[in-house]
Amino acid sequence: MTVIDLGERRDVPPPVDPGPARTVRRWVPALVALLCSAVLTAAAPRAAQPPGAVIPARPDADVVVAGDLLLVVDRTGPDAASGPGPGPRVAAHQLPSGRPLWQLPLTGPVGPFPVVRVGDVVVLQKPEEPAGPQVVGLAAADGAVRWRVDGQLYGATPAGNLLVWGVAGTRPGVPVLRSVDAATGAVRRTLRLSPEALHWSARDGRVTLLTVLDGGRLELRDPDSGDVRRAAALPATAGPPEVLGVTDDLVLVSEGPGVLSAYDTAALRRRWSAPRGPSDRPYAFGCGVVICVEDGGRGLRLLDPATGSARWRADDWPLLTPVGDRLLAAGYPRGGVAEHVLLDAATGRPVRELGRWQLGDLAPWEDRAVLHRRQRDGRVLVGRLDERGDGIRVLAALHGVVGACGAYGSLVVCRREGGAYGVWELPG
Repeated sequence: MTVIDLGERRDVPPPVDPGPARTVRRWVPALVALLCSAVLTAAAPRAAQPPGAVIPARPDADVVVAGDLLLVVDRTGPDAASGPGPGPRVAAHQLPSGRPLWQLPLTGPVGPFPVVRVGDVVVLQKPEEPAGPQVVGLAAADGAVRWRVDGQLYGATPAGNLLVWGVAGTRPGVPVLRSVDAATGAVRRTLRLSPEALHWSARDGRVTLLTVLDGGRLELRDPDSGDVRRAAALPATAGPPEVLGVTDDLVLVSEGPGVLSAYDTAALRRRWSAPRGPSDRPYAFGCGVVICVEDGGRGLRLLDPATGSARWRADDWPLLTPVGDRLLAAGYPRGGVAEHVLLDAATGRPVRELGRWQLGDLAPWEDRAVLHRRQRDGRVLVGRLDERGDGIRVLAALHGVVGACGAYGSLVVCRREGGAYGVWELPG
C-alpha cells in the first residue's frame, strides 16, 4: 500500500558525545571532496536526459504511482487563492507516456490517503465523507466506480484481498477488521479487533502478517483468513506491553518500563531481552541485517537480531536506510542537503563516502537506492547506489526540475516549473 503524502521528517538532536562513528567524521571532509569530484567528473558528462513526459498539475498537487498509472491528487478547490479551476480531484495518467485516462472528483478537505492497486482495480480511501470514511474500487482503465465499502483502508494481502476497518452493521460501535474482495467489494470475513491491539507488517506493498496484542496474549494471524498461526502469553509486567515493530523473523515488544524483548515469528518464543532507554514511546524496527532502536537517547542503537546485544551507535547518522547488507546514512544537512555515507550495517564502519546526494523526497518513493543531486548549471543528476559499495552510477541528467523527486522502479518523477510533473524512464 502507498499513502499519498508529502513525506515524513523526524527531528533528532545533534550528538553531544563522540561515539564509535567518530572515524567517519574524520574522513568526511577529504573523502567527500575527492569522491564527489571523481563521480561528477567521470559520470556527469556522459549522462543525458532520457525520453520523458510532462504531466500537468497544480503547484499543491501530490502524486502516487499505482502500477502503470500515475495518480495526480489535486487538493485545490475552485475558491482557492491559487486561482480558478476544478475542485479537488484525482486524475490518472498512463505510464510512461503520461496520457490522461480519467478523473474522479473528491469532496471535503483532501489530505493524505492510502491507494492500493490490485490487478485491474485501483482502490483508494476517499477523504472523510459526511457519513464517515469510505473505500472505493475503481476500474484502472476508465475510473468507473465498481464498488464502495464504508470504513478505512489498511492495505492489501498477498492474495489480493483488502483489509478495511469499519463497524459491525448489526452492532454499531463495535470495530471489526474486514477482508474485502478487491474485484467486487464483497466482504469475505470479519475479525473483531481493537485497532490499538493490531500491528500489521508489509512487504512489497502487501500486508503479510497481523500481530495482535490483546492484554497479555500475543498472536500472529494470517492476513487473509484471520486464523491464529501462533500465540504466546507474555509475562506480567508493571506496565502494559506494546508491539513496537515486526521484522521478517522477530516481533519486538516493549514489556513494561525499560525492557525491550524480541520473539521469533517461527515459534513465538522469546529470543532475547534488552534494556531500553527512557522514552515512553520507544520505536524499534528492522534496519536490514540489524535492529534499530530509537528510545529517547542520543541517535540510534543498532542491535544484533540474534542476541539483542548492542553492535554500535548511530550518533552521527540519525537517518539510516537499508541497502543490501549496507546502511545508507544521512548526516546533518548543510544548506539543506545531507552528506551521505554507505556504512557496513553490522559494524557501522564506513564503506564509502557518497557526498551531498539526496534520497527521494517526493513521497512515497519506492526505490531508495536511487538518489539525486542538483548541479550548478541547474541540471539534476539521478544515480543508483550500488549496494556492494562501489559508489553511485549516474543514470540521467534532467533539465527543468525545480522541486522534489521520487523513484518508482524504472521511473523517476520530479516536480517541474509551474507545478507540473516530469516522468522519465531510467536506462538500465
